[in-house]
Amino acid sequence: MTAAGWIAIVIAVVAIIVIVIIITMSGRRRREADRAKAVEMRQKADADALGAREQEARAARAAADAKQAEVDAERLRREAVDRQNEAQEAQARAAEQARRANEIDPDVKAGTAAPATAAPATAMPPTTAQPVAAPPTTAQPAAAPPATAAPNTAAPRSTDAPPSVVGPDGVRREP
Repeated sequence: MTAAGWIAIVIAVVAIIVIVIIITMSGRRRREADRAKAVEMRQKADADALGAREQEARAARAAADAKQAEVDAERLRREAVDRQNEAQEAQARAAEQARRANEIDPDVKAGTAAPATAAPATAMPPTTAQPVAAPPTTAQPAAAPPATAAPNTAAPRSTDAPPSVVGPDGVRREP
């Protein structure tokens, strides 16, 4: 072989070596770029996972708040029913007390019922309110009036409670 042939072979071998080096280096750069991209993707995935956990926690808090609101609403419903029942019982007690007062009042004729209140409860000032004697029960015999008692000329006393126990809604409250 001639020198030109050997030079061509050497140039071809060097060219092949250079091409192999270039391919190898570009492969390394591509792998390094892929590694960097993978690291970046992992960081983004971690951030997304953290955001998802935060969102889950917010959803759990919202669900707990909704459940608490339901519990509070049920408690308030029960409380409203209890207060309504108490109001009805208070009205029934007031009606029963007015009926008893009418039974023992000598000025009320049998068979006719006087109004439960002669005047609104707020018309009587608290300082002039007179205590009303409790009606006799079966355990206590009724005391006979004194023989020399003066005729009852005073206006009948109201059996209503003092204004301090009447609520703003007009329902009597027990002291």
